[in-house]
Amino acid sequence: MATESSVQPKASLETAMPAAPAKRGGFLYHYGPQAWIDMVMSHTMIVKRAWPLISYTFLPILRLTTDAERIDREYAEMRSRREKVRFFDSPRERWRKNYGSFVREAEWALLELRQHFTPAQYEDIVVGTSVALAKENSEGFLKMMNGMADTKPPKNAADAGPKQPSGFQKLLFDMFNPAGFLTGPAEVTEFDAASGSATMEVPDCAWHICASAESLPNPDALPEQGCLLICKGAFEKLFDGKDGGLAMEFDPHLPETSCTVRMRWKAP
Repeated sequence: MATESSVQPKASLETAMPAAPAKRGGFLYHYGPQAWIDMVMSHTMIVKRAWPLISYTFLPILRLTTDAERIDREYAEMRSRREKVRFFDSPRERWRKNYGSFVREAEWALLELRQHFTPAQYEDIVVGTSVALAKENSEGFLKMMNGMADTKPPKNAADAGPKQPSGFQKLLFDMFNPAGFLTGPAEVTEFDAASGSATMEVPDCAWHICASAESLPNPDALPEQGCLLICKGAFEKLFDGKDGGLAMEFDPHLPETSCTVRMRWKAP
């Protein structure tokens, strides 16, 4: 279980909202390889596998906990805010719409759950269920991410130590990042295969920017609950470094939309 302190934001989002993130554009951003990867991965990992978390877990709990008719009515209203995916939408726009709709509905469910349970119970429900669901139906993705622990250090000790990726490595990461569907554009700023560590900077996390502020259940705040529990809480539980495997630490810079992700593993 993620402890309460492990998912607390650095600042309250109830009183402050950051400036709008910079708009990204261009053919490569909307139609390049990473856009297609994100579209396919979001459909497989979010639409097909994560979305049932809301309708088949959170909703039944809420119906048993509070006024079931109100819950169904409010969830139907949230569903009505989904942006329709249109035939001529770019792969990037299809990803944004699907991800934004999931974030919106997840945030509504989490804000509602938080009202009816203690902080410990609330985190148990959200983090525990997210982790169990991922282990059950996303084994391939988890195995792929844990594959970082198999990265071999350089043979020459002089090559060891933290290094900034080359321009070519950055380009490859921009175009073929398998986890990009979760974060949006990101940059690996440090990679050290010898000691088993890497750092990734996310300037504008997709969890915060895919859904328009006015469409969120709380339009005056970032969608922080899912950021702290479904993303940070669940991923840190899934990748905890046991047996030399991958360990992940998320440092969301709330109430800004950026985040730092630190990864560690036991080098072979």
